[in-house]
Amino acid sequence: MSKLRHKITVHPPHSQCLPKNTFTNADMDPVPFKDRTWAWYDVGGFWISEGFQIPILQMAGSLIVNGLSPGMAMGAVVVGNILVMVPCALNGYTGAATGVNFPVISRASWGLHGAKLAVAIRAIVAVFWYGIQISTGGSCVYQMLTAIWPSLPRRIPNRLPESSNITSADLLCFFIFWLLTLPFLAIPISRLRWLFRAKLLLMPITGLSLFIWALVRAHGFGPVFNQPSSPPEGYSTAFLFFSAITSVIGPQATFALNMGDFCRYSRNPRYTCYAQAVMMPLCLTLTAFLGVVLASSSTTIFALAEPEWDPLALVGHFDSRAAQFFVSLLFAFATLCTNIAGNSVAFGNDVASLFPAYLNIRRGQFLCAILGVAVTPWNILHSATNLLNFLNGYAVFLGPLCGILLADYWILQARGRRLRLGQLYQPQGGYWFVRGWNFRAVAAFFLALVPNLPGLAKSVTPRISGVPRGFENVYTMSWVVGLVIAGCVYLGLTVVFPIARVSSVGAIGEEEDEEQDPAREWLYSSAEPMEAREKHNIIQVKTGCL
Repeated sequence: MSKLRHKITVHPPHSQCLPKNTFTNADMDPVPFKDRTWAWYDVGGFWISEGFQIPILQMAGSLIVNGLSPGMAMGAVVVGNILVMVPCALNGYTGAATGVNFPVISRASWGLHGAKLAVAIRAIVAVFWYGIQISTGGSCVYQMLTAIWPSLPRRIPNRLPESSNITSADLLCFFIFWLLTLPFLAIPISRLRWLFRAKLLLMPITGLSLFIWALVRAHGFGPVFNQPSSPPEGYSTAFLFFSAITSVIGPQATFALNMGDFCRYSRNPRYTCYAQAVMMPLCLTLTAFLGVVLASSSTTIFALAEPEWDPLALVGHFDSRAAQFFVSLLFAFATLCTNIAGNSVAFGNDVASLFPAYLNIRRGQFLCAILGVAVTPWNILHSATNLLNFLNGYAVFLGPLCGILLADYWILQARGRRLRLGQLYQPQGGYWFVRGWNFRAVAAFFLALVPNLPGLAKSVTPRISGVPRGFENVYTMSWVVGLVIAGCVYLGLTVVFPIARVSSVGAIGEEEDEEQDPAREWLYSSAEPMEAREKHNIIQVKTGCL
């Protein structure tokens, strides 16, 4: 057992700048400025490439299928993207200013042990999303193969029952795409910008081409684009609209927490924030608009009885096999980039903080790939209703996490200027609280769940009775409700039970001594070779961000 433990231990197992303990390893160190390779345009380009992803197209189309008019659906898209943009930009700024990722920065509000709860919740969501993206990529592979061999569906007989929600051919394509993604998990995060730059060039051209094709073939936006909202019996249009806002927030609610995982490789926090504030809502809204146009025009182009909410199923109707192949290939590439950035890297950061002695980011990414198969993601993508229920469901838990994070860093930490980096890694230090747990954050999180749980139960099990309609209405904005309640309760508990001031040397209430913080010294190590402009950026951060 001793030899086995030595073999699976991360090498080097400890931090490069902090004392060795069970809360550090090299992947969780603050990223020094000399190793930061992302410029502001890389962050903006990240959202150009990230915005074009199939789940957003599917989400936009599913809003139409579930009863919203295209105009109301686009209004919900705009509102949802603006709401989720704010925490994405702020938490991205935090990552760029401190050089640390979400699991480490959450220790300031949760405590060194308490942060494991927040990180575990985020990791579980990442696993499900990883599986969904692999399933989506598998559908791309299926369309590519059927474009080459149209007889493929007949050559691979289905041996699976209908209740499995997947066929033998789809399962084969799922594992083909799963295997193709594994080599990309070994690419260091700092070099992923090249992958995003390639997607930045290819995907806007693809989206514009599909948009023009839909308008030309349908001679406009299609008949569905002018249809009114038709909510299900017993529900109002307002109910569908606010539910749609939460569905729009859902795919980006994970980035609202862990955008710092990428922005910590950025050179300038302020420009990083500006780039996200502009590019994120713009790119995501344009992608959702494309999804609405494709769903609306599908009834005219292919004479379908109902709008096709899944763009991959729409590609399967193409007359040109070459177009079907290349569009599916580009969709597969977009899915690959999105899955690595949004789920694989996030899960790697999360589990590296949970088990720092045995898991680093790369090992965590491969573990995520294994778990992503176990969650059977094809069941979530089986219908538009399943997809929307999934998006709304996990937002219940991510909203409170985001509210606590924002309240602590941007209000309690005096807009981030008093955070002590070194103490985020030290047991019995300034962020230890009570046995490693900050009861204020724990109480705020669980209290914020209470208003949304009845609505969640009704959404998951529609046949359940006894849930007041008011709880269903509250659930339509579950992410926003959870964020606001958790943030306010956390601040209120902090007023009632004040948190002692944290010094950089570890003891509570001592005078601040920045020179004795090894994490801060590591952050500014070897900055002399950088250009004068980069030195100016460092001074900006040194005086205004930490």
